[in-house]
Amino acid sequence: MILDAIDRRILDLLQNDGRMTQAMLAKEVNLAPASLLARLRKLQDSGMIKEVVARLNREALGYSLLVFVQVSLALHRERPIERFRRAVRAFPEVQECHHVSGEFDFLLKVIVKDMGDYERFIREQLTRVEGVGKLQSCFVMHTSKEKCSVPLDSDVD
Repeated sequence: MILDAIDRRILDLLQNDGRMTQAMLAKEVNLAPASLLARLRKLQDSGMIKEVVARLNREALGYSLLVFVQVSLALHRERPIERFRRAVRAFPEVQECHHVSGEFDFLLKVIVKDMGDYERFIREQLTRVEGVGKLQSCFVMHTSKEKCSVPLDSDVD
């Protein structure tokens, strides 16, 4: 799918404020509501718009500890890898799971209420996944930047 300037503007507006109504969005990009709706459907059908969600403040909701966990599996075969992927998808504490290259196999972004909650998560959930070998935890002390937007260059095609 080739994105034109209007498509890029729609995507940029939505990723910065997903609460914009279609009427506001249409006005912002100077389109009739029907034309905007057609473009939105095209962007959704193509997979450019993955989902529209509310981004919550984890700390305000009591999740004050953010941890990046590096996980190494004991076996590097398809079944243990897929088993691990399925298991972590079921853990609400895991916000992101990335299969990575390097010394470790997976990088997890985990949010928990406190250190006791993290210990429970490690002891009762993560280390009980068959095939988990080595773990290394990196505790976030301060976050200087946290975004979920995609930079939209003018040459995206």
